[in-house]
Amino acid sequence: MAVALVLSPFHVVTFNLIGSVNPSTIAANIALNFADSSGTAVNVLVATGLVLFVITFAVNFIARAIVTRKSSSGVS
Repeated sequence: MAVALVLSPFHVVTFNLIGSVNPSTIAANIALNFADSSGTAVNVLVATGLVLFVITFAVNFIARAIVTRKSSSGVS
């Protein structure tokens, strides 16, 4: 939430992630604004992409740890 507020203070942040009219996701922000960006705006979009990568990596890491723990505890 804090990253969304810092990177895009002009947009309203909503939690409706599955709606078709919600352009405020990280990927949509990059896709919609990259073509018209130049200078510092490109740097902000690249930083946004890096944040998306870190979030994806963290979720995958946590999921892998949960699956590994569940599969090792179930084996007798």
